[in-house]
Amino acid sequence: MKQYQDNIADLPIDNTQPNHEELRIVNTLFKEHKNTINTLVVEMKDLLIIGILFILLSLPQVDSIIQKVIPASVNSIYVLVGIKALIIMLGFWLIKYFYLSKK
Repeated sequence: MKQYQDNIADLPIDNTQPNHEELRIVNTLFKEHKNTINTLVVEMKDLLIIGILFILLSLPQVDSIIQKVIPASVNSIYVLVGIKALIIMLGFWLIKYFYLSKK
């Protein structure tokens, strides 16, 4: 019985660069197909970061530090909550786009 397969070492090769159409075909064939689990893991990572930041900023020690740095937050709970929200947004952005992007 004759086998119809090529040994990879016997295949012809050259040093020419692939054209645009060849690159498109390769990218289509070998594109990573995202499934529900991959999407869920990425979303859970974001939720976990926000949850940890929220827990850290809910500590009373953080309230006292913010109130020492920004005296306007002593008299108004809304100012304190607004500052905490800004810190969470900034922290999330820094973690997601600088720390995690270096992986």
